Amino acid sequence: MKVREGAALRRRRLERGLSQRDLAFLARPCSQTTIYLLETQRLPRVNDHLAVRIARRLDVPVASLFDVDP
Repeated sequence: MKVREGAALRRRRLERGLSQRDLAFLARPCSQTTIYLLETQRLPRVNDHLAVRIARRLDVPVASLFDVDP
């Protein structure tokens, strides 16, 4: 899945009071570096499973953070 907007992911993470490391731990297996790369859009795509885990931990629908790859 493709990240819609890295800044939106970061905003939501901060609203939940989570650090990049915290979110990575909750969405494991994931790393703080992966979260950083997603937020800066240097890693534009992730697999579906990771996208779902991140969205669940941020308590938002997957479609609000990620687009389905064609």
